[in-house]
Amino acid sequence: MFGWSSFSVFCVFSLLLCDGAAANTEIINFKSDLQHSVDLPQAVVGNWATLNSSHNERRWAVQPAPLGTPSHEVCETDVKSTSASPVACPHELWITLDLDDANWRDYGAFTLRLSWAASTPADFLIELYSPETVSTFLSNNQQQQRQITLPEGAPSFREGPPLITRTKYARIRVVDAGVLTPQIQLDRPKPRSSDRVVEPIHFILILEQLYWGFLPASQLPTICFLIPVLLAAAMAIPRLLAYLDPLVLQAREDLANIASLEKEE
Repeated sequence: MFGWSSFSVFCVFSLLLCDGAAANTEIINFKSDLQHSVDLPQAVVGNWATLNSSHNERRWAVQPAPLGTPSHEVCETDVKSTSASPVACPHELWITLDLDDANWRDYGAFTLRLSWAASTPADFLIELYSPETVSTFLSNNQQQQRQITLPEGAPSFREGPPLITRTKYARIRVVDAGVLTPQIQLDRPKPRSSDRVVEPIHFILILEQLYWGFLPASQLPTICFLIPVLLAAAMAIPRLLAYLDPLVLQAREDLANIASLEKEE
């Protein structure tokens, strides 16, 4: 019989349909549980960008924290302002996830996906906050004396929040993960990681519902396309193997005959 089984050929054919990835991705799946709403300060939260069903994808660029900084320590140090305006932390971004959107009421699970180019090494930390935890964070943060990085042109947070909400807040922090080249010149001091000029990290953030609790909505068309293709391949492979088997057996017999004639000579 032919060397490869139908299952092996089917697996190889499936792998050929997969494309290579040229980007890094951080994914966090979560459930949209009902929780108590809190009257958050609109001077801060009202300027955060919002992701909803009609605007579920946006691009940003954030300056990463210096190389070697622990992700959980980024923008955690209390910053005292010496002027009338607070000091902003450029290494983090806050996003409002509007899960109360009418188009998403029937979905109980969501995924937040962050992608950035593999050519820009960085470590991202994504954390989800409820309204109550955001309120606690802001109240503990020098009574809101430190201002958080606000994207330009961000939609305003809706006024008069209900007593019960599914809205969540995403806090995104980024750290430089570049690899320093060894210092081989003995007459020069070793450069410090803080001396490196690091460009802002550009990334894409996508919020979408999960079908059946695990399948992202953007992947559904791909799955619908692959299912009939794979079924057709599974049906065609046995017939292809049945056609090739006699040819392979005949080729083996011919090779065996040639080998036996060479031995007799």
